[in-house]
Amino acid sequence: MSLRAVAAASGVGAPSLSNIENGRRDPSTSTVDRIANVIGVRFIPIVDNRRLSAADAVDLIEESTANGRFADAYRLFLQLADDLAASNAVERILLAAEEPRRTGSRWLDAIAALVEQRLGEAHAPLPTWVAANIGASDDVWEPRRTDRALPSFTDIADAPEPFRRRGIAIDAGELGSV
Repeated sequence: MSLRAVAAASGVGAPSLSNIENGRRDPSTSTVDRIANVIGVRFIPIVDNRRLSAADAVDLIEESTANGRFADAYRLFLQLADDLAASNAVERILLAAEEPRRTGSRWLDAIAALVEQRLGEAHAPLPTWVAANIGASDDVWEPRRTDRALPSFTDIADAPEPFRRRGIAIDAGELGSV
């Protein structure tokens, strides 16, 4: 639909819609609901309990690594692991539903593996982006856990199956801080 058609059908002005679309304005819940109804989507607000979503984790981890803050990136990964573990099955699905932006980073492989691990623990279905992100089992990657480069120390054989299949060397014990 065109912006003008959505504006006319929703009662939200075209300039306001443009500002919302371009991130220059945060709409109210009622405005989002009106727009959603017009474009044929259901808007369901959820309480996130300040938990990190997979999509947000990718963005924050990429920002941290771009700025050389590797320890922060790893802590964000562990925060996502904890947040997913502390959530019930429905919350896990919602925290993982939005497809993260494609970055070309192996962190995306690690997060896909983590989401598969946590959703599997809850016997919940996988989002399509997780199933499509297959990683590279023959190209083992281990995330930097500190800002100073250290030698690798994780044996890929000790990684949970979703990580091993994607070539991500993270020990199962690292994911159990909840």
